[in-house]
Amino acid sequence: MNAIRLEGTAAAPGVAVGAVWRYAPGDPGAGAEAETASGDPAAAIRSAADEAARQLEALAERVRDLGRPDDAGIFEAQALMAGDPMLLDEAIRRAEEGERPAAAVQGAAAEAAAMLAGLEDELLAARAADVRDVGARIVRILTGTALDLPEGPSIAVADDLPPSVTAEIPPGFLLGVALAGGSRTAHAVILARGLGIPAIVGVEGLLGAADAAQEEVGGADLVAAMDGESGEVVLDPGPTEAEEFRARAVDLAGRRARAASLRDRPAATRDGERVVLVANIGSPGDAPRALEARAEGVGLFRTEFLFMKRQTPPTEAEQVAAYREVLEAFGPERPVVIRLADIGGDKAIPYLGLPAEANPFLGVRAIRLAYGSRDLLRTQLRAIWRAGALAAVTPHVMAPMVATVADVELLRSLRDEARDGLLAEGAPCAAGMVTGIMIEIPSAAILAPELALLIDFFSIGTNDLTQYLLAADRGNAALGALQDALHPAVLRTIAGVVRGADAAGIPVAVCGELAGDPAGAAVLVGLGVDELSADAGSLDGVREALAGATRPELDALAAAAVAAGDAETVRGLAGQLLARGLERLAAEAGAGRPRAAAGRG
Repeated sequence: MNAIRLEGTAAAPGVAVGAVWRYAPGDPGAGAEAETASGDPAAAIRSAADEAARQLEALAERVRDLGRPDDAGIFEAQALMAGDPMLLDEAIRRAEEGERPAAAVQGAAAEAAAMLAGLEDELLAARAADVRDVGARIVRILTGTALDLPEGPSIAVADDLPPSVTAEIPPGFLLGVALAGGSRTAHAVILARGLGIPAIVGVEGLLGAADAAQEEVGGADLVAAMDGESGEVVLDPGPTEAEEFRARAVDLAGRRARAASLRDRPAATRDGERVVLVANIGSPGDAPRALEARAEGVGLFRTEFLFMKRQTPPTEAEQVAAYREVLEAFGPERPVVIRLADIGGDKAIPYLGLPAEANPFLGVRAIRLAYGSRDLLRTQLRAIWRAGALAAVTPHVMAPMVATVADVELLRSLRDEARDGLLAEGAPCAAGMVTGIMIEIPSAAILAPELALLIDFFSIGTNDLTQYLLAADRGNAALGALQDALHPAVLRTIAGVVRGADAAGIPVAVCGELAGDPAGAAVLVGLGVDELSADAGSLDGVREALAGATRPELDALAAAAVAAGDAETVRGLAGQLLARGLERLAAEAGAGRPRAAAGRG
């Protein structure tokens, strides 16, 4: 048969050629004969849920041991979901009304997932996939059904690939991920990036085409080729096509090696204008990876890991220890920006005592918690003041979910209360604190000129800013054209934030996914962004992209981008500039002529 060429949304870079492993969720009735015969469906369901939680905790530990603490957090959260009373109580109710325990669990999980997905929010949509994943694991335990994993190196083809399934595939057996559904922020995609393998989502017609192709090849393995940068998937490629993709993989490996070779140079444009590259981290365990990637600091230290998976808030001493560890790892010359806890009703945190909300992600969370009780965030700020003093550095802190001037005034008063309390007690306290806010809500972007007069820096969260500006759920593959942060509406908003910051003389960082995208980084620097903060694994590519372009070229790109009509046009313009830059760097590497060391702009 002729090769079948499909296109989706590029989600994680890389090129792969290999056998297709078709993942499909199991039927809860397939192993029904293996279900417990205890006669007590409630006990059976609770026992299976407990075992699921134990398995997920073990999976989290294994992933953490592989040096991927952020990924481990996904499974720690899933372990909590396995014991969620709402999920288990609904499953038990269904079972007591006559459904088999496995079917009852699957039905309860599907209902909970549908409710979350219907809230049209990126993070909640991702949580819906997690609920389905947890439900499927409990079902497998109830029915005694083993997870069908690939037997050799393969490209996973599925509607959606549950994160725990992704993590359980043996090392080296997952070459790439191609999904008919999903989004660039799905946990399976995040895991793919961590593994350094390609991922493509929203591939229309993928499952039907894969089934038809498999029928054509009969008993032989169906082969696929995929490019996670272009979004191409080819089923049953001929020898020439397969070789073309293998050549792309070789070229990509060479590019990655050249990019890594730039780590010992200051990040800068081709004509020597410095750009600060820092890392996003989710726990102290991420610090070594960021340092290895030559991050110049931390632009986003997520602190939620301290507040989740517990029945009481973390103590001040616990927080001091965690913050101090990271501050000391980076030292006084590499600033660490600690984000105040971005928690609320969207996360299962029992000690907050929050009432149920129809859309908790847009409800009482983050800085808004302090309007009801100042204790939680004031304690966190006390810990940051103390950690700064003990590490002998000036701490940097920023608040998420800022929407108004009143929110910034609340942040400042909490900061000062925390400091004054420590000084009155004679406790260790840093001499100062650099204070900023995240710009991720459109109202904050509009108020940027006023807010800039009250704080020390802005950090733009492009993921949420894009979603809110374009009213497009980033978990909905059908809205892919509206989920790209390079949309001119987002870029014009960022340009306005930069103008507001420049007028007040404060710097602007970007800590959303756009900062780790070479095309996005090029446009952001052209718009006047001072600092880019991304996952450590993205820094090499960003450093290389900037090294191949001059500042005037980036300025021209930004001007064309804000005048464009859509994100696709912007990506095309950026791609052309980046391609020219890569050709320059490759030619210089081939001629053995290192680029001149960057100066400071």
